[in-house]
Amino acid sequence: MIDELLPIRPRVKQAFGFTYLYIGERLVLSLRDSVKQPKYNGVWLYTEAEHIDHFRREFQSLPRRCFWRSKKSGNGWVIIAAEFAEFEGYAFRACELILNGDRRIGRPSRGTQSQNREL
Repeated sequence: MIDELLPIRPRVKQAFGFTYLYIGERLVLSLRDSVKQPKYNGVWLYTEAEHIDHFRREFQSLPRRCFWRSKKSGNGWVIIAAEFAEFEGYAFRACELILNGDRRIGRPSRGTQSQNREL
């Protein structure tokens, strides 16, 4: 997955069982692989709550439990769980959207520049 995004030189940070990818100062996605809670392993796309309905149409086969929005912060998440049959196709579609500069993916992140390493 990270290899697909190398042309746009993401910064990578690992913390809390996630591998986070940043494009500039925007957190765009994370990869999760937890032995204790495998149900939500896979690719987590970060967005804003207002874009969740768009992503429900983009990734139609994902169940409702894979789309999250916070009314308090305005943040949204799309979890492309590794357990789904469409996982690989959806993961590549997410990369394609990021590579094409889709501004609905990602959200501003504070204090990331000094903590991340460039690939």
